Amino acid sequence: MQLVELGVTNFRSLAAVPGIPIHKQTILTGHNDCGKTATLDALAFLLGERNIEDSDISRFAVGDRERSALPVIGDDEEPRAVTVEARFELSRSEAELLQTTSPIRVRRRYVEGEGTYLEWQARVPERLELRNLQALKAQDLRALATDAGLKLRDDQSNVKASWLELLETHSATTTQVTDWVEAPAQLKDALPQLLYFKGDSAESPEAVVRGILTAKLREYTLREETRQKITDLEAEFSERLKEDAALLRKLVEERCALDEFNLEPQIQFKPAIGRVSLAASARGQHPVPLTAAGAGRSRRITLALWEASQQLLADATDGLDGGGVIIVYDEPDTHLDYDHQRRIMEMIKASASSSHSTVIVATHSLNLIDGVDIQDIVHLNSRDGRAYVQSLGNSDTDEHTRRFLSNMAASLGFRNSVLLHEKCFVAVEGATEYAALPALFKLAFGYPIQSAGIALWACGGNDGALNFAKFLKEHKRTVVFMVDADSPRDKQKEFSYDRLLKQGFAEDDCLFIGAPNELEDVFSDNQWADTMNEQWPRSDEKQWTSHDVAVLRTEGKFSKKLHGLLYQDSVQPPRSKEDMVVALAQRLRAPSDVPDSLVKVFKSAVKIASGAGQPHYWVDDE
Repeated sequence: MQLVELGVTNFRSLAAVPGIPIHKQTILTGHNDCGKTATLDALAFLLGERNIEDSDISRFAVGDRERSALPVIGDDEEPRAVTVEARFELSRSEAELLQTTSPIRVRRRYVEGEGTYLEWQARVPERLELRNLQALKAQDLRALATDAGLKLRDDQSNVKASWLELLETHSATTTQVTDWVEAPAQLKDALPQLLYFKGDSAESPEAVVRGILTAKLREYTLREETRQKITDLEAEFSERLKEDAALLRKLVEERCALDEFNLEPQIQFKPAIGRVSLAASARGQHPVPLTAAGAGRSRRITLALWEASQQLLADATDGLDGGGVIIVYDEPDTHLDYDHQRRIMEMIKASASSSHSTVIVATHSLNLIDGVDIQDIVHLNSRDGRAYVQSLGNSDTDEHTRRFLSNMAASLGFRNSVLLHEKCFVAVEGATEYAALPALFKLAFGYPIQSAGIALWACGGNDGALNFAKFLKEHKRTVVFMVDADSPRDKQKEFSYDRLLKQGFAEDDCLFIGAPNELEDVFSDNQWADTMNEQWPRSDEKQWTSHDVAVLRTEGKFSKKLHGLLYQDSVQPPRSKEDMVVALAQRLRAPSDVPDSLVKVFKSAVKIASGAGQPHYWVDDE
């Protein structure tokens, strides 16, 4: 089972936080006390790895800007509840095991004074009394069947199993609805296991070892041959307890004057690592228990154990019904230098690369934030004490990306330029390129242009681009130009190679767009005709054709003639060339729709950025 979305209600600062996106590798950022650790603890509750305390339940007063104190529950007040809900993608074998389709929604609720419930959203009978037939007694099943006008067949004996079969067959033919119901045992076994690593000093090496080995132990119990042995043991001990349970049942009925007292023990073996003893010794010294060793040694051993865990987990068998593993790190960079932080980032990437694992990291570290795709960052912020989520999706524009980065930088206390982690500045001529190129890049590669370390700047013309680039070059930044192919020919004053050379640039610093002249040229006649018919229909109600576009490419400035044609013959022409290109870019749907010549230019920019952005040490005479 692959966790893809998480939602939390009424848990600490997470009053109502739905739709937290979870990727194979997710970085949770945000200022202190914004809900990062609460999110991880909520996930642990969902997977059955922690309990809810009354102090975990949050209550926000209506109209109050601050979180109110936990109130005393009165007789007329509804009990408070914590709900953690998730969406999981299923493998084929998991879908077959659960007899459902992917994805599924699962939630675990804690209701104060009642207890904890694990539920899932499923198709169930509309009538409530037909939903949990397994829990009913034989006499209740018989009464329910009689009420529905059902009778046993002649070959069926008058026992619970017969009435249950009859009602289950009947319930399948009744009106079905989608609702939250108790999760079946198969779902409980299929939930992912959790490895929760804390970066603070409270995380002892013993706890790390116990967590890793418990995860491996559970993996072994999910293997078919082992699971069968455990099932046999559970059946054996259930049989042995029958007489004991019967005696208890009889005594309670006698002492309490009850007609019937139902007592059915459920036996379930869950192997776990009880205690781990660790000792270490330096060369020539006696072993010393880690509980008596210094904090520095324990921290180094903990980091080494984290690194070792990825190899153990990589050996797990894919396709197990156990649902894989979710590895959680809470501030793993605490008290670590930059070199060790980079080691952690490599470890996280290696763990996330496994097909059966998901990694979630809560951190403030720029090293960790800088090491992932922007779309893998989930930023938690708070307003009036309530947490909320900011993240980027596939449909978000370049403007959304810039806003997201700016908000995240402000929340973490950094200047925007620090968090942009730009490796390469790409100077473009004007508004058309600045508006259209980010969308085209994202469509071609599947991630924002900022994720490649590229900062795009509109410089208002070739001369402005050159002056801006010269300033950055003097400050030891990597700079290239992405300009129309006709710039050296038509604007030789600004972009002759002699002039570039004098300003410290070379021909290799230019990435030229156009076939043959400018950005508008690279799109096909069919792409333009399709966009024109959709956005700017002809005034004579005819259809634009690819031939109408092709004839404009013979000589002169194609974009100028195309805009003139639309201005003359369209009902509502575009206001500018910028509008034309942006509208066409928004019509494209598949990566293959992005012209090859433009993808080639993008790849060149990515290659330059990948080799740039390294720290520069200024010498005394610079």
